[in-house]
Amino acid sequence: MKKLLIVMNPVSGKLKGVKNKDLIERSFSEIYDTRLMLTERKGDGTRIAAENVRDFDMIAACGGDGTINEVMEALLALPREERPPLYCIPAGTTNLLGDTLGFPKQIPETLSLLRDTEPHPFDVGFFGDICFGSVVSFGAFTDSSYATSQKLKNTLGYGAYVFGGAKSLFNIKDYHMKIISDEVEVEDDFIFGAISNCNAVGGIIRFQDGTVQVNDGVYEVMLIKKIHSIGSFFDVFRAVTSRDYSDCPSVVCFQTDKIRIETPIKLPWTIDGEYKGDFSDIDICIEKSALDLYY
Repeated sequence: MKKLLIVMNPVSGKLKGVKNKDLIERSFSEIYDTRLMLTERKGDGTRIAAENVRDFDMIAACGGDGTINEVMEALLALPREERPPLYCIPAGTTNLLGDTLGFPKQIPETLSLLRDTEPHPFDVGFFGDICFGSVVSFGAFTDSSYATSQKLKNTLGYGAYVFGGAKSLFNIKDYHMKIISDEVEVEDDFIFGAISNCNAVGGIIRFQDGTVQVNDGVYEVMLIKKIHSIGSFFDVFRAVTSRDYSDCPSVVCFQTDKIRIETPIKLPWTIDGEYKGDFSDIDICIEKSALDLYY
């Protein structure tokens, strides 16, 4: 019987994972020799997976996007041919990756779906040498995940992110930057930016159905310029609500497999929902089919 390691964050998503702990173990134990290990602090997902990965045939990550990111980091440290396939069990508050993969919002339904899936190639992004599976972003709304306490997330759920995002409306900053890629080169002031492989970014901005493909070798880039007038505000508002950004002069939207962002000052970046530090000039690239995920 093949062996499965489940790495679970017990405090994510209103304790969604740990509340379903017995169900998760029972479901996978029917087909695998299963072991479940709980994280206790940030970084444990990477540590646990890295220390045990060679003893298991596949890995499962149960938690929010940040927990899944940590487990991905451990797998990506291995040569491509040695990386075991990964089950993702979304148990966070927003679950961008789970939403993009079309997983149900409830864990029992997700487990039923996963039993009938096979591993498929999945693209991973690299922000410098930091991996990400869903999104890296800066500016308006993007701090609503890491700046919101876990206690508030567990109490209010998605409302905690809305609360955090609403607060950022009163403190929107703009950043001067130069964007360099094979597809686009632009220099301007921006209030929001994201390079993503998910259907929604910033909790508000969504792409047209079918735009995002998790194994096409490109990520979606979304940049919103500084708002100079009521007219430009409503242009952006219409673009966001219609999910059509092609005719909005204040929005830069395209797909790419690599991009360089140059800024005169360091600015805070969110990576898969977690603050990872302040950076200035940064190169972002995509590794096509870096992992095999069940979906």
